[in-house]
Amino acid sequence: MPHSPIVFPFSSYDIGGSHVATYELAVALQKDFHRRCIFLCASGTPIANEAQRLGIEVVDTGEMAKSRASLRQRRSPIHTLRRFPSRLAIMRQIGRCIVHANDIVDIQTFGIVAKILGGKIVYHHHALNRMVLPNRLLIGRADAVIAVSETCRAPLSFVPPARLQIVLNPIEVPQAFDRNAARARVCAKLGIDNNDTLVGFVGNLWDRKRPEFFLRTAAVMALTDSCMRFIVFGRKGDVDVPEMKALADTLGIADRVIFAGFMMPAEDNIAALDLLMAPAIREPFGRTPIEAALLGTPWVATDDAGHGEIGRQWRGGQLVPIDADEATFAHAALAVPSNPASVVATPDQRMSIAADFSPHREAAKVEAIYRRLET
Repeated sequence: MPHSPIVFPFSSYDIGGSHVATYELAVALQKDFHRRCIFLCASGTPIANEAQRLGIEVVDTGEMAKSRASLRQRRSPIHTLRRFPSRLAIMRQIGRCIVHANDIVDIQTFGIVAKILGGKIVYHHHALNRMVLPNRLLIGRADAVIAVSETCRAPLSFVPPARLQIVLNPIEVPQAFDRNAARARVCAKLGIDNNDTLVGFVGNLWDRKRPEFFLRTAAVMALTDSCMRFIVFGRKGDVDVPEMKALADTLGIADRVIFAGFMMPAEDNIAALDLLMAPAIREPFGRTPIEAALLGTPWVATDDAGHGEIGRQWRGGQLVPIDADEATFAHAALAVPSNPASVVATPDQRMSIAADFSPHREAAKVEAIYRRLET
């Protein structure tokens, strides 16, 4: 039986963690199993542009205007009904396929259409959504469900165990990565001194990632070291950059904080740091502590949800209790740069982590799911 094409639909505009994981999965599926992988999204979005750069086929949804809309607007039943004829036409051109949806809204946009045409749905759960009835009904349409961590599996207790599997997201960094060169590149881009102590926040500015907590913790840390600089790598989420700049000014650290925005390659940003701080709560899993561990950058993270799972299973950083205030978090963070060897993974441990998060390992597990659906 010929392999079905795998369609990854995305209704949004900007690149996030689930997109990065999907790029790595699609590239490995194409290389290792010769699967035809298609990104179904609005042409001209960063999502589409990066897919094309990586050699992944892109089919234009023609929904550029809606890609910048809120999740609520994109999930509107009225919008779904209006777009149904054009979506049906797109899916007919692709033919019978497996829709691999990385968001519940993506089941609604193209997954249901694929089912109508005799295809299958794989739902890849990267979030900690509240499992209200509409979410349960949509996930219930999936033929297989993948959770990226034990933390993410917990809300999916309503999914029959035979249809649910944990598969770690792929996280890969170049072998023999030159951290010094990466640091020089980042410092040159940002116009900062290579000799400063660099502490970073990496992620878009969502409340649950606690970017404001990062700044308040930075203000405590700044009192101890006049050469410590704080870099925020990320775009606006439900917290805006002007709000963050105003807070930095109020805290008296505006001259010590750099708002770098979205910078690529991501591994340069993490490798350049002396310390990665990840104060997020309710993080489904989180790429950055694993990337930091692989790159040799020590991290400090809140002991909650996916970050707690990472800290207990893999080396590379230190967990701080979820109820820690800024002073307590700062105390834990300040202890790491003075003795990074106490937390940084050894070369052998990094090899083990790399094997656990290999795109080829994930691709093999996901390919096995596809083949089961095709029989």
